[in-house]
Amino acid sequence: MSAMLGEQILARTLQHARVRDKDGKLWQYHSRSDRHSKTACWAILFDLLRTSSLLRAQATAGKVGFGINHELRDFRVNRKKNLDLVVCIGKPIGDASSTLADYGRDLGIELNAAERAELEALPPLRRGTVSNVLIALEAKACMTEHVKARPRLYDELASSAQTIHGDTGSAIAAAFVMVNSATDFVSSDRNKGRVKAGKFVRNVHKQPDVALKVVQKIMELPRRSSESDTGFDAIGITMLECHNDGSLIVLDTSLKQQLAPIVRYEELVQRLTHLYATKFAAI
Repeated sequence: MSAMLGEQILARTLQHARVRDKDGKLWQYHSRSDRHSKTACWAILFDLLRTSSLLRAQATAGKVGFGINHELRDFRVNRKKNLDLVVCIGKPIGDASSTLADYGRDLGIELNAAERAELEALPPLRRGTVSNVLIALEAKACMTEHVKARPRLYDELASSAQTIHGDTGSAIAAAFVMVNSATDFVSSDRNKGRVKAGKFVRNVHKQPDVALKVVQKIMELPRRSSESDTGFDAIGITMLECHNDGSLIVLDTSLKQQLAPIVRYEELVQRLTHLYATKFAAI
């Protein structure tokens, strides 16, 4: 199997500051932007399409597509939630050329020459209306104030899993979390209107302790091995170093080795590939 590309694509894309705040400042990461989550979901779906021969065949036949910010409703408690990205059965919407590649260009996904060639060689996975959800992807990030963010992160993800399976019990629920392992971080909230000549107010992180505390909390999320269980079907974590000051964003490969194998990025994609082949071969 080819090496996974998504983590490198994520880091490379976020390297470019493209989120503009009200003062005109461009940020690599902004807490009120969904650029990071959409980029992560695109990268995961790209690797899934590369890895899953079944998904490629179904995309070629026009049987499946993808949806963005799709609303799911938990029938049990009548709760609604928008999921970042879904793989689905549905009809194409708008221009029939609206594909995963087009969506990547809209997002500003940064691909090298080899990745671009591989994307062009894949069958087009088209954006469409959603009639039946097969995979639902939810992506989150914890970039600063790690300990404070842990309860909110856990609650938001747990709610997503409940909503996905409350809407469609057979759907594959996947979570992805990007955790910042940098020793300091320039918060867009703390630096509103005061960024001048690179003079930032920085949040200081006690690393790797705080990053690993976030990982510990994510590991508490319920996971399921059958449709009678509750929780996520697949969870992935990426560790990266982002200071959010325009400097290089890099993957933290050393800290990645401290992750449980079941939540490493490669395992996320492999598990999604396996579950998809097991559950949806008859589509």
